[in-house]
Amino acid sequence: MANTTKNKVTYGLKNVHVWPITATSDEGVPTYGTVINWPGATEVKMDAEGSTDPLYADDSVYYQGVSNTGYSGSLTSADVPEDFLTSVMGYIKDSNGAMIENADTVPKEFAIAFEFKGDAKKRRHLFYRCTAERPSVGSSTKEDKVDPNTPEIKITALPRLDNGNVKARAEEGDTAYDTWYGTAPYEQATTA
Repeated sequence: MANTTKNKVTYGLKNVHVWPITATSDEGVPTYGTVINWPGATEVKMDAEGSTDPLYADDSVYYQGVSNTGYSGSLTSADVPEDFLTSVMGYIKDSNGAMIENADTVPKEFAIAFEFKGDAKKRRHLFYRCTAERPSVGSSTKEDKVDPNTPEIKITALPRLDNGNVKARAEEGDTAYDTWYGTAPYEQATTA
């Protein structure tokens, strides 16, 4: 029997995974590259984007138009994985080990998944089609204590081109939960 206890609060962040989108078919179906494990994530914030636009008629709201254009936000972490920089951001690692960022490189889209602990169940989230801005570079001098730098990556999550899906969520105990971090992001099953 499934556990019907629901989270009252969420906290924690772990198991960040990224799937680079290596190609998109004419129908908008993405092809994913090798999954990237992202250790050291410290915070993720994704705010809903879109609008609600009322049409007034007969002295009231006659129709309410709603647009969902995805989410925008950021991911901060102890460091940005080298695999993400090369596979998504387009950095080149030369034969001497230097990471080169070229001004003409266009970053790839990607899917990203992560998990919150919560008080009752772990909750896993997935954004299907994302873009990222280049990470900032910065640090500060070490004083009487070490205060680690946490670079931030700004992320925009868009609807998928083939089916319009923006995000998915599963809780511990859901069938989808166990295959969340597979070789490709979770794909929608038939509707219940």
